[in-house]
Amino acid sequence: MAREIQTKKEQLPAVLNFAADANDGFDNMSAQDYAIPFFSILQKMSPQLDTLDGAKAGQIFNSVTEECSNELTVIPCAYKREFVEWRPREQGGGFVGSHTVDSETVLKANKVSGMLMTPDGNLLVETANHFVLAITPKGIDRGLITMSSTQLKKNRRWNSLMAGIKMQDSNGNLFTPARFSHQYTLKTQLEQNDKGSWHGWVIEVKGIVDDPSIYQMAKEFGYSVAAGEVKTAPPAPEAEDNVPF
Repeated sequence: MAREIQTKKEQLPAVLNFAADANDGFDNMSAQDYAIPFFSILQKMSPQLDTLDGAKAGQIFNSVTEECSNELTVIPCAYKREFVEWRPREQGGGFVGSHTVDSETVLKANKVSGMLMTPDGNLLVETANHFVLAITPKGIDRGLITMSSTQLKKNRRWNSLMAGIKMQDSNGNLFTPARFSHQYTLKTQLEQNDKGSWHGWVIEVKGIVDDPSIYQMAKEFGYSVAAGEVKTAPPAPEAEDNVPF
């Protein structure tokens, strides 16, 4: 037995060639088998401030890697607007489910004190979902940025920025390029109203996506979202103003 092991060791390559075994072990996995991280803003009451060394309010948090950054470069790939149902705090709080804007749950909801509520007393929060590719020093991550409450105006501005970009085709005709044609820089800033203060998004155009492979990756991610192949975990409560978690 010892001689057999020794013989096998002698036959091993001197240098490991990881490229030769590329993707082995991932054959039966689809987009639904991977965790899609949420990219969110840490607020002054976020629990990560107590659990992560160096974490500060206003930083951008990756829910999968649990890393924080001061800014993020992203390529928006797909967009979905929905209403997220939450159980009120006094009833224990917590995520209940998500509903399309034209769903029966949303259509039958009533406005109570400026908030949309289901007949059984749960809260419906309008939420804009931006599925993105995040370009980081460590590589490219697929992820989700959700905007609600005060950040809905940032969502509308971002969508307007995308729709306002124009390019020329070979005949000189203007057209609006795909959502995933450009990169954006995301930072945060301190905001406030008469109910308190929080950190909100600052979004600026960074430039076109000039790498064909990254462009194709963004395009395929967008199509996967549209086809319903991308699943996300329930959103985590955020310590933002007016968010009734």
